[in-house]
Amino acid sequence: MDSHITRIVVVGGTAVGWTAAARLASAFRATVSIAVLETPDLPGAGGNSQVAVIEPEFQRELFDRLGVPEEEWMRTCRASFKAAVRYVNWRTEGPAEILPRTLENGSPDYFYDPCSGIPECEDSLLLDHWRRRRANGESTENFDYACFREPPLMDARKSPRWLDGRRAFPYGWHVDIRLFTEYLRNTATGRFGVRTLRGTPRTAERDERGMLTALHTAEGHRVPGDLFLDCTGPEGLVLAGILREPYLDAPDRPRCDRAVTVTVPYDRTAYDVDPFTTAAALPSGWTWKMPLVDGFEAGHAYPGDRIGPDEAARTLCALWGLRPEHTPVRHTAPRTGHSRRAWVKNCVALGPAADARDSLAGGPLSGVLKALDRLVRDFPALQDRDGPAARFNRAVTTGSARARDFAQLLHHTSPRADTPYWTARRTAPLSPELADCLAAHSAALTPERHELRYAGVLAALAPGGRTFRASLAHRQDAREVADAHFVRIKRQQHILLETLPTAGQYLSRLHVRPTAQHTDRTARTARY
Repeated sequence: MDSHITRIVVVGGTAVGWTAAARLASAFRATVSIAVLETPDLPGAGGNSQVAVIEPEFQRELFDRLGVPEEEWMRTCRASFKAAVRYVNWRTEGPAEILPRTLENGSPDYFYDPCSGIPECEDSLLLDHWRRRRANGESTENFDYACFREPPLMDARKSPRWLDGRRAFPYGWHVDIRLFTEYLRNTATGRFGVRTLRGTPRTAERDERGMLTALHTAEGHRVPGDLFLDCTGPEGLVLAGILREPYLDAPDRPRCDRAVTVTVPYDRTAYDVDPFTTAAALPSGWTWKMPLVDGFEAGHAYPGDRIGPDEAARTLCALWGLRPEHTPVRHTAPRTGHSRRAWVKNCVALGPAADARDSLAGGPLSGVLKALDRLVRDFPALQDRDGPAARFNRAVTTGSARARDFAQLLHHTSPRADTPYWTARRTAPLSPELADCLAAHSAALTPERHELRYAGVLAALAPGGRTFRASLAHRQDAREVADAHFVRIKRQQHILLETLPTAGQYLSRLHVRPTAQHTDRTARTARY
């Protein structure tokens, strides 16, 4: 009897589902048959967002494996760059505004969290030396502008690539999620022979060990398989619906459980495209902006028990100068939480079916490639299909908890306390891991690897006083190397400001030749 898995069924023709199908097809080629069960009318699986964030690793870990040049899929998906997140008005109280207010020191209230990691210097982080310089009165410069090249380039709306295609610094993308999903679908089916089926799973056949052997759809089809991937969003039609695995909502703490979004077109010849995501704090919730090449999506996440949908829509429209009575908006109730177990028997949930994250901590595609890499690396044998489950489930649970901690960190460390929303968010209980991280920050301890994502937020919202790593007082050699690094960053900032085109200039050149897929506007609507 063959001991290898030869049939994979991906349930849900979503962005997550087609990412999984394409990644697995590129890894296993003709040795595994992959079919995608495209499930129609998934309610709430991806909310109403039409723009998604694609993280930098997608090119290396997915598209390079598929043999797809970046320019090709960017052109098809109306993609723009996302080199950072710009956080606006998280340190000042006031009404709903998209423009930065002024801090007490006279600088505007915004800071950047670039895609590039915090630079290392000798055996420490440049962050440690920034804290030393501030504590000793050697510098008053903000962390992001001192330690990264990107902030002044973001201010100038610079492209992360030169016009000849060379990369200047790391970046991700904003994409039209419908076109992105369709592009992956065409690539997986056209290049790798992934099959498509259509139907809604209702019941399943199981063997004596409880393993799924086939799904039965509402339309009367039987879909056999050895391994099933549930990519149907928080509904989890297979994991929760058929296997009855509980879905655990996020802890009962104040949060934004409603959202309203709007799409705003613009003429890219007259408007320079932001090469970053914007996240601005509001009196009740926060708002975001994610640009594409010819428009942007804006949204307002808010607590449904404090404001209603009409008020939220009016607030969002006022931020962007839109007339509510003439502006089509989209309302949703995003769910945050995770499945108790993402891998049960021979069913593996990916994306929001496993872990639906707060939008502040990442979109529905966050963590999907890491999960797929783990699945490929620890791919099970036919006779031990749930062998990797325990380790996989721990990784999903840990990632979900850290995503929640990141969203809470932004609220807890913000000095805002001008509304009941902010008071409640700031005083909400902390997880033990986040409390330990904050204590370590106060003591100027070097962040653990998983805490590096928090470091930029802490440096901006809770920069600390005269505390820095004590060992640096004994390391004159490290201090000299770090000081030279700070000078080098300033020099690189000036050079890049002079030589890089704006994001709008680069994208205008990139998008002048639409591909056949880009012009096919009859593609069906995609879902997460």
